[in-house]
Amino acid sequence: MLVALLLALLPAHLDLGPPFPPVAFDAPTIETIAPGVEYGEYDLVTGEGPIVVHVIAVAPHAPGIELNTVLADDALTSPGETVSSMAQRTGAIAGINGDYFDIGNTNAPTNVVVHDDELLRTPDRRYALLVTQDGTPQISQVEFAGTLQLADRTVTLDAVNEFPPPGGGVSLLTPAFGPVPPNDDLTLVALDPTDGTPPFATYRVTTVPDNTVRQPPGYYVAIGMNAYAAAGVPNVGDTIAAHGDLSPVALGDLVAAVGGGPLILDNGAWVDDPNGPSGGEFDRPIPCSGAAIGADGTLYLLEVDGRQPELSVGITRPEFAALMLAFGAVRGMAFDGGGSSELVARIPADSDAQLVNTPSDGHERKVADGLFVYDTAPVGPATQLLVQPVAVRALRGASINVRFAAADSADHVVADALPIDVRVEPSGLGTYRQGTFTAAASGEGSLVAREGAMMLRVPIRVYDDPARVAILPEDPSVAQNGRLTLQARAYDAQGYAIALPATLPWRAQNASIDGGGTLTAGVSDALVSLLLGDHLANAHVTVGFHDVALPTTPSFMTQPKGGEGSVQPVPGCEDCAQLQYALGPGERAAYLVTGVTLPARSVGIAFDVDDDGQGALLKLALRNAINEEVLLPVAPMDHPGWREVAVRLPQGLAQPARLVAIYVIGANASATIQGTITVKNLHAVVAGSGPNRP
Repeated sequence: MLVALLLALLPAHLDLGPPFPPVAFDAPTIETIAPGVEYGEYDLVTGEGPIVVHVIAVAPHAPGIELNTVLADDALTSPGETVSSMAQRTGAIAGINGDYFDIGNTNAPTNVVVHDDELLRTPDRRYALLVTQDGTPQISQVEFAGTLQLADRTVTLDAVNEFPPPGGGVSLLTPAFGPVPPNDDLTLVALDPTDGTPPFATYRVTTVPDNTVRQPPGYYVAIGMNAYAAAGVPNVGDTIAAHGDLSPVALGDLVAAVGGGPLILDNGAWVDDPNGPSGGEFDRPIPCSGAAIGADGTLYLLEVDGRQPELSVGITRPEFAALMLAFGAVRGMAFDGGGSSELVARIPADSDAQLVNTPSDGHERKVADGLFVYDTAPVGPATQLLVQPVAVRALRGASINVRFAAADSADHVVADALPIDVRVEPSGLGTYRQGTFTAAASGEGSLVAREGAMMLRVPIRVYDDPARVAILPEDPSVAQNGRLTLQARAYDAQGYAIALPATLPWRAQNASIDGGGTLTAGVSDALVSLLLGDHLANAHVTVGFHDVALPTTPSFMTQPKGGEGSVQPVPGCEDCAQLQYALGPGERAAYLVTGVTLPARSVGIAFDVDDDGQGALLKLALRNAINEEVLLPVAPMDHPGWREVAVRLPQGLAQPARLVAIYVIGANASATIQGTITVKNLHAVVAGSGPNRP
């Protein structure tokens, strides 16, 4: 009975209604990754472009399945950590990124965190995903109320692992907060737990450390200036008792909680939640992450790729709610999105969870926390064969890797299994050697795998003629006489991708192109074509770039604010700007702020820099079209003198983008570096006709 129920966790096709764009093709792949846990990928072709959806479905109260949160590097303040790293170091079989966070600074999550029954951060007004002690997920706003007993005084405890609110208040810091930075506006009281389970425990005051100096992780009471009258300053040896709880769900009823927000689906209808991060950037299609709960209690962890026109364009929040509804959800919320959107899963035939989506940054972003799925069932004897991929679709002449593994009844790969015998039926379809199937003739059949009494059939379809062909990237550009490698994508009538041969019949005008798709340009634009069966695809390749000067009125800023340095003009150099800086423990970065919008079709940024040789790292800070921060390395400042530097923009960057600043940071945060660099001739490199760069 349980097995039958688990097979229905994810729908075979999505019934999507407005405002989701009309769907022309829906190509789902659904795989069981543990009893009670399924992973699905839905490749949609819509009127707005392709949309790729990744989802983990967790059956309510599935035996051996647990949910929990993970903090990056197990601390609230951290350099950040990728979702795949968090999954692999904790043994998760699936997971998704969690809360919004203080990106580029402390990287701390901005909403509630509960891990293994312990409150690690108090909530704000936004919604959170809660997991109760019996494994039931729910989406709710939570509130915190607490007190501190200081000798004969009882004061309000405003927060856990946050500094007191501006103007005053009292908070409790634990080792999960991480190192405590200097703060002139509060008093720190160091504590040692003596009874109970932190954070709500009894402590002894050990010292009153210097609040103007960075303090190591530990237990502290932080007292804001306006709270001195009520709280006073405890003496060494005093006892402090901390009490607190959450509502409407008590902390003792929770095993985990992860923040996020806003709420976007309630009782099966779209909700415009005013408490979530909002703004014009959220009205555009973006990469999305979130969680939803079905009427039967099924938990859905959803991720939608975006800002990649050739792969997935992304969706808006109302469209995200419509997507959740199509899975059968009645309540849903958003997690942090954009470049933070990441989902991992232990796909069949693999032992560890791995990244399954394509992040819009081009790589995994380090985030603050995530929600993860764990399989606690012990590894047993091999009872079945698993395969990846679960179906083979290939054009004649193509080769595709097909991996088999023996697994137990809980889908754990069994390492000491016997060799697996694999045959192609009918044999004329192709060959299978050393993990690779090579398609020889069109038709349908199977890969038949056997190990002892275990057997698995994997469907094969070999094509002569795909239903659709595309050339990527969609808007290619290359320098005069430069080289560019194009890629082909082919699909069948249902929208499933078809594996292609390594060598294809590419053709080009005004350029040359080899069978692998590498084009060698001339001096004028090129036309590329590819004929597969009866389907022809064309691509226009823009040849050449030109410079567009970026006029700016630069200003100065540091992180943290108020640091030493300046931005000054240079006498006799009209477009020069001189950045003076003093980096060290109290000043992490110094910025030459520009705030200039880049021209359409910009592919790079270049300028001349007078390198001071002090070893600071030179970087660019950009904001893309949805106001996400994009940080790009330029060069270390370790070669004194003038030189030109150029940075290529990430492919798929949502444009128009703004160059926010040119800045320097120290290679070593504890080292002190003072210096001066000068920048001139700042310009964008733009694809298309114009004065070409030499």
